[in-house]
Amino acid sequence: MRRPDCAARAVAARTVAGRWLATVLFSAVLLAGCAGVPSSSAPQAIGTVERAAPSNLPKPTPGMDPDMVLREFLKATADPANRHLAARQFLTQSASNAWDDGGSALLIDHVVFVETRGAERVLVTMRADILGSLSDMGVFETAEGALPDPGPIELVKTTGGWRINRLPNGVFLDWQQFQATYKRHILYFADPTGKTMVPDPRYIAVADRDQLGTELVSKLIAGPRPEMAHAVHNLLAPPLRLSGPVTRADGGKSGVGRGYAGARVDLQNLSTTDPHSRLLVAAQIIWTLARADIKGPYVINADGAPLDDRFADGWTTSDVAATDPGMADGAGAGVHALVGGSLVALDGQHSAPVPGAFGRTPDQTAATVSRDGHQVASVVTQRPGAPDRADSLWIGNLGGEAVQAADGHTLSRPSWSLDNAVWVVVDGNTVLRAFAEPASGQPARIPVDSGAVSSRFPGPIAELQLSRDGTRAAMVIQGQVILASVEQTQAGQFALTYPRRLGFGLGSSVVSLSWRTGDDIVVSRTDPTHPVSYVNLDGVNSDAPNRGLQTPVSTIAANPSTVYVADPRGVVQLSSSAAESEQIWSEVPGFAVPGAVPVLPG
Repeated sequence: MRRPDCAARAVAARTVAGRWLATVLFSAVLLAGCAGVPSSSAPQAIGTVERAAPSNLPKPTPGMDPDMVLREFLKATADPANRHLAARQFLTQSASNAWDDGGSALLIDHVVFVETRGAERVLVTMRADILGSLSDMGVFETAEGALPDPGPIELVKTTGGWRINRLPNGVFLDWQQFQATYKRHILYFADPTGKTMVPDPRYIAVADRDQLGTELVSKLIAGPRPEMAHAVHNLLAPPLRLSGPVTRADGGKSGVGRGYAGARVDLQNLSTTDPHSRLLVAAQIIWTLARADIKGPYVINADGAPLDDRFADGWTTSDVAATDPGMADGAGAGVHALVGGSLVALDGQHSAPVPGAFGRTPDQTAATVSRDGHQVASVVTQRPGAPDRADSLWIGNLGGEAVQAADGHTLSRPSWSLDNAVWVVVDGNTVLRAFAEPASGQPARIPVDSGAVSSRFPGPIAELQLSRDGTRAAMVIQGQVILASVEQTQAGQFALTYPRRLGFGLGSSVVSLSWRTGDDIVVSRTDPTHPVSYVNLDGVNSDAPNRGLQTPVSTIAANPSTVYVADPRGVVQLSSSAAESEQIWSEVPGFAVPGAVPVLPG
């Protein structure tokens, strides 16, 4: 993902220590443009583990002039250990005592210092571009905006050289140092159904690779980011704790997870006793470590005994494969499309209508296959483009008959949850869950509380797609990508909470979206130069290849291996199996019909 070369934009930020810093995050002026964090060099979480400071952090020297002292101070804030001890070396004692470094950090770039110099004292004002925020949990979110004036910074000459004597509260983190110090890792928590794992990206700065496993498991125990606290289950929550650092499988402390050494995790106070819950404990640990390239076997002990006697010598990813967060939903169902308004299946180089209602019903304009590949939800449109347009939602088995589940003037493309409910937006403003009543089998419709979304991002919801784990909803509102958490209340109702914007660099050009993985969304756009782009949970956007693609593009659908989109020729595909420089869009045989729309599980 490319680094932004644009100036400021604003951010929808979360809590930041210090009244001034919170104001900055909410008041920066939104501008058009792009922001990105390279996926190979990212931020990290503020840690619970004693660890060595990164070796590339600067230290003050007597010969530094005030400008250099300030720039090196911003670099040193990359290490949060011991209340930013590395950065405090650039402060006088009184400034260190007064500086509140709690809460989130602002990532800034293109820093300009304007100085008013005296012989013993220098006053400085700082200008910069905001590129993101990093919470004290290691949660990074893109942000774009000009940094409002934080107030004067004062430096004084001491016997050890120039030092900062007055500065605003909060942490400003140099963008370049951030990328050099932090790396992106993903924690995994259980979805509410216990079927799969939910990604929670964090940015972590661990200089010693052998300490990474301890840091990651400690963060699992600390729990998910605040907006996901009621959307996921954490089987490693306190009072469970680590009884010692993560080591090699044989207890050694060097070479953890490298080669065939494996990793050993010793837990205490585990109250979970049922086998499935213990499997989820293992899955959270294993997928978190495996995705960080800490290799197994994974020896997991709880209170001095194996977590599961069957795996006393170690678990592998195969032992928790059923919860694989990268698994493609409904892969056995094959690839489908709406051609001429009816659902067809791809069979080699040709397509044929599917048996049953969905293969013979005309006027279908949007459809989605269920996560298990056994059912279909489809929207039938009567009198499209007319004032009395009427849409209806139909649900049924793939190859079988269908029942009407909802209707409205307009209905969005359906999206399936893991509990086989269908989510749809009626008339751009009412989010519904449609599902079969357990007793009668007849469809029921229950509204979803979307008030948090509409109050913050007013406008019709053109599209809503649930993540593959069902814990997040990505929406298109006014051409922008909006992400919200999916929470279920104790009464069984559902709500969309903590909405925030992703992909500032996409502007208001988004037409359609689809989840490639639990962490990555692909969008189709009105931008003729970049008609298809990607955006991840951090909000970082990047552009897909456009060779072989014609515009305009419309409905997009994806799985972890392939992206499908409708262009003027029909349905075209982009496979991720080729190197990025060699990727090219190609027609899907059998779906190369103008007006054809891709249909996948989702």
